[in-house]
This record gives sequence, C-alpha cells and structure tokens, in this order.
Amino acid sequence: MHAPPSHNGLLPDRPLLNIFLLGHMRVVSSTGLSLLPTGTKTRALLAILALSNRRPVARTRLAELLWSTRAPEQARASLRQEIHRLMDILSPLGPEVLDVQRHTLAIRPGLTDIDVEHVLRTTAQTIMDLPNPLPPLLEDLSAVDPAFAIWLEEERTRLLDHKIIQLEALMDTATDPATIMAATHRLLRLTPLNEGAWRAHIQAAMRNKEEGAALLGAETCLRTFETTLGTTPGQQTMSLITQLRATHQSTTQATRPPHATIRHPSTSTSTSQFPPEPPLPTLAATVFLNAASTPEQAAGMALGEQFCRELGLDMAMHGVLDVSVQAEPASPALFHPLPLLGRWDYLIGVSILTTSEGEATCLLQAFDTRTDNTIVWGHRLHLTAATLRALSSRFAAVLLFSLLMGEARKVAGRPVAELSPFGQGLRALTLSVRRDRAAYPTIEHLLDGAQKRAPDNPFLFFVHTHYLLMRMYEEWSMPVADYIQPMLCMLRRNFALFPGNVALHSMLTTALFYTNQTEEALFLHAQAPLAQPADSRASTQVLPNGLAALCRGDAVRAAHIYSDFFGVAPTAPFFTAPDQEFVLSCFLADRHEETLRLAREILATCPDRSAILVPALAAANMLGHQSLAQDYRQRLHRLQTPLTPQAVEGHYGYLPSAMRQKLYRALHLPQP
Repeated sequence: MHAPPSHNGLLPDRPLLNIFLLGHMRVVSSTGLSLLPTGTKTRALLAILALSNRRPVARTRLAELLWSTRAPEQARASLRQEIHRLMDILSPLGPEVLDVQRHTLAIRPGLTDIDVEHVLRTTAQTIMDLPNPLPPLLEDLSAVDPAFAIWLEEERTRLLDHKIIQLEALMDTATDPATIMAATHRLLRLTPLNEGAWRAHIQAAMRNKEEGAALLGAETCLRTFETTLGTTPGQQTMSLITQLRATHQSTTQATRPPHATIRHPSTSTSTSQFPPEPPLPTLAATVFLNAASTPEQAAGMALGEQFCRELGLDMAMHGVLDVSVQAEPASPALFHPLPLLGRWDYLIGVSILTTSEGEATCLLQAFDTRTDNTIVWGHRLHLTAATLRALSSRFAAVLLFSLLMGEARKVAGRPVAELSPFGQGLRALTLSVRRDRAAYPTIEHLLDGAQKRAPDNPFLFFVHTHYLLMRMYEEWSMPVADYIQPMLCMLRRNFALFPGNVALHSMLTTALFYTNQTEEALFLHAQAPLAQPADSRASTQVLPNGLAALCRGDAVRAAHIYSDFFGVAPTAPFFTAPDQEFVLSCFLADRHEETLRLAREILATCPDRSAILVPALAAANMLGHQSLAQDYRQRLHRLQTPLTPQAVEGHYGYLPSAMRQKLYRALHLPQP
C-alpha cells in the first residue's frame, strides 16, 4: 500500500484511492482493495464529497441532503455517525484522505482519483474519447433521501450539460464530415430536439456525398418533432430539408432511365456495381420429393409425398412466396426432371433417407437456383403420421424466414436509395430481427418509403405488422392495449381482404388477446385456416393456445405449451415464436430457476430486451439472488423501463389481476 504524504509535503506517485461514480459506485485502493461502504447513507456521503469539485462541504449542507425529513439536531447526530463510519472504512489509507473539520468536510486533493472529474475535464477535442453511452451517474444510489434525489438529478444535469457543450463545440469547429456526423449522432441521443445538430448532420452527410444518410436524417428529424411536439422543426431546418428533397428529386428524375427503380445519383449509370432490381419481385419456390420410389420405401415415400403437399400449402398460406408442389418422386439425378427449372428462385427438396414401418427420416433442403443450386438451408427430421402436419407448420415458418433473410443479405450492400420496395422491406426485416431500439426510426423510414411506392403489398404488410408486434413487447411508454390498437385496426382491414392468410390470422388472434378481447380471439383461433395437427406441440398454430392460457390465468398450462414448442428443434425464428411469453409464464407458474435459465440464454445474445429482463428480475428477487437482481434492475434503468405499478399494470394488462399482483410482489412494487 502506498504511504500517505510524507512529512516533506510530497504526494504519493499515484492516488491512494480511486472513486468510480459512473454506473455502479466503486471505491478501490491503489492495491485493488475494495473500500466501498456498505451503508447507503455512507456511500451517499462519500459521493457528495467526491462531486464537490474538491471544495469543502458544510456539515449543515450534508445533513440537509441526507436527512432532510429529520430535525436539525437529529440530522447532525446522524451525520457524525456516518462520518465516523466513513473514516473507519478509509482508515487503511491513513487519516489524510478525508479533511474533517469542525464545520466542513472535504476529500484532500492529490490523494484520490475520481472518474467524473475526467469527464468534466474533457474538451471538444477529447469528448469523443468518452464511452458512448456514458453510464448513468450513481446508478445504484437513487433511494437515499428526497433532497439527495434532487441534488443527484442536478449533478446528472451538470454532467449532461458539459457533454452537450463539448459536442456542440466539436460540431461547430470540425471540418471532417465524418467527425461532424459522429458528433451529431451522440448529440442527438442526448438532445433529440437539437435543430442545430440535425442541420449539421444533414449538411455533413451531403458534403460527404451520402445522400441516403442525409434523406434518412431529414425524415427522422421530421418524425422526431412530430412525435414529441406535434409540429415541424423551425424555418431554417425546414428550408434545408426542402432543399435536400428538391435536389434529390431533380437528380433522380434526370438520371433515372424509363421504368427503372429509384437509384442513387452516384450509381445511377451503367457503371453501378449492382444490377437494377425489379420494382416488386415475388419470390417463387417449389417443394419436391427428391427420391426414386422403390417397394422397400413405399411407406416412407407416402409420408414424404404428404409432407411435400402440406409444407407447400403452409408456405403458400403465409402469402409471401409463390409456391408450387411437385409431390411425385423425382429421379435421384436431382433437379433435371423438374420442368421449367428457371421458373423458381428456390427449390425445397425433401429427400427420404431411411424408412421403417410408418416412419421416415428425411433431409429437408433449400437450393437457390440463381447460384447454381447452392444449398442455403437444411435440416434432418423424423416423420410419422402423427407429427407430419405439426412439423409442416413449423418448417414452413422456418423456411420462409430463412429464405427472406438470405434475400436480405444479397442486397445488404446497396444504398437505401437503390432499393426497390421489396428490398426496403427486406432491410427493415433484417433490422427488426436485431431488436435494437436505435434502429426503430430507420425501420419506419424504410417501411414508409416502400409502402408509398407499393401500397397494400402483402409482403410489406407482413414485415410491418411483425415489426410493430415485436416492438410492442419492448415498449413501456404506453399501455399495451393502447399501443396495439392501431395495429389491430390495420389487421382487421387486411384480414377482411385475405381471410385465408395464416400469418395474418395468427397476428390478428394475438392482437385481440393483447387488447383484452379474449372471447373474439378464442373464436378466431378456433376458425384457423388449418386444423390443429394430431401432434400440435411442434406446430406454430399452438402458440395462441399458450397466450390464451395466460389470459385465462392458467400459467402452468401456458408454460407447458411453450416448453413443448420451444423444446422441439428448430425453433421458428419468427416473431410469432414468443419467447418473452415463455419466460413470463415460467415465472407465473413458480418455475423460478427455469425462468432465470431461459432468461440468461436469451439475454446472452439480446441483452437489452426489457420483456425478458422484467420476469427475470422478478424470479431473481424470489430466489434471493441479490447481485443478479441488481444487474437486471440496472439494465432496465438504462433502457428507461419504468418499474412502477402503473407501467406494469399497462404493460401486462392482458393478464388476470392475480397474475399482475404476483408480479408486483416479486418486483417489490406496491399494489396499484
């Protein structure tokens, strides 16, 4: 351990104590020993001293901040006790760390290193070196005292103001467009209504010849002001956006060949590295049986033929692909016997590997005919008469998702301005899968643009409704029923046009459950386009049953249904596979250990999912896992997920009252 200052007045080579106030509070000696006080008031006392700019703080001020509801004499007595506790904790460092006077307290300069001071010393030239985002100040010190809460909010504002000032200075002085765009990106996360930052962002993108980024920034700016204030930005900003749009329109019209899609000005000539994309292509696939029929394989071939027909029907009823079926056994020479091979983008081959009495093992593969029949997806599965239809339902969803994601990768390098409506929908689908809240404006911009150019297109509607449903799970700004109501109206309108669409039917049923229209949801579910398979646990059609059980208050049955579904590989990777309801139902069924296990698996790849974190926090509390609960609580705080009775009431309003009360108790919330 380093010694305190020597008698000749020299300071030690490095600080005796490191105080970390960003995120979780930590207090560490130069030797790595944790000296973090255990008491909340003691921590708060040290935090106040650490944020005092090395100036002495009056004891009366400390007493007011920590015991504002007590009489002055009681507050001063409590303060004396906390000072002694803090001195005892810091005693291994020597008495010189704290400067304790009769009327004031201070942290001696030169002996401590405080992380917030480094932030407050940043300049326009160094502000970008800070982590982005910066962890919240004293994230775990919120419930100390009402006066302390006000002081803490002021300190957080001081920190925020410093970052904003330095970012604005960098934005005003930088000459490199990339630097300006990076600065404005950070600045707009802190102050979304900063018009100067929006204008600088758009102008920098234009100077950098990134017209797509400029247009996206303009649309996001307009949407932000409309959503937040119900109005448009100021005259200067609107003038810039109008000029940008006019330039884009004139350039596009001048360079666009007849009947071509919208293209980026810099790539609209024949030198573009990307071939023109059709305005609204429709993917076509055929499902075929890839084997020669022999007497020994007769039973297995019959299962294979039936599976081909069911799989083709299930895929077609999603309304996204043009699907045909070649159920008669083809030659082992693979694709050559299939007539007019060029008609299809994908071949879905069912190859019978082994057969036995009433059973068949087969290989399901997807081939892309445009890349020399490359295998783009495959899975081995076991068919019986009882499981065949359930597996058909499941693999239709899996295949559909996999093929669309494959198409999305093909246009991943295209600028947004070059994408057709189909390409914009694919880009929006890819971003939706990431569940990144920061991508929401981009997704909406893509879908708005695509739907203006191709209104009432089933594929774009399919992507849009899945995105809204996925986003609803993570949104806490309004009750779920209110959030989903506009989507419900849209679903009803489209369902009247396409009543046989499986995906539409499932999403409408789900939306009705979430808006507490349980009876109508149950009736609609009973009228499903495809009857329940004999072994329905693997079928995507069983998922509304799990939600219905939750809405009826039967968490045990819901957990059983979801457990069966998610226990069969592969899990349908669509938003129709509600893993958040699986975790929630496990908690409500008192399966707390399983709740945490499932939550850890999901959060390992998607750490910012509040729909998973809330039941995980509840389970951690019930099991007494304090450190884990604290971690989940901090993540929710960082995601701005309000853990209040009103927020929980609105988000889980589709659950019966008894289930919501169980959540309140586990989350340590008062009954609303």
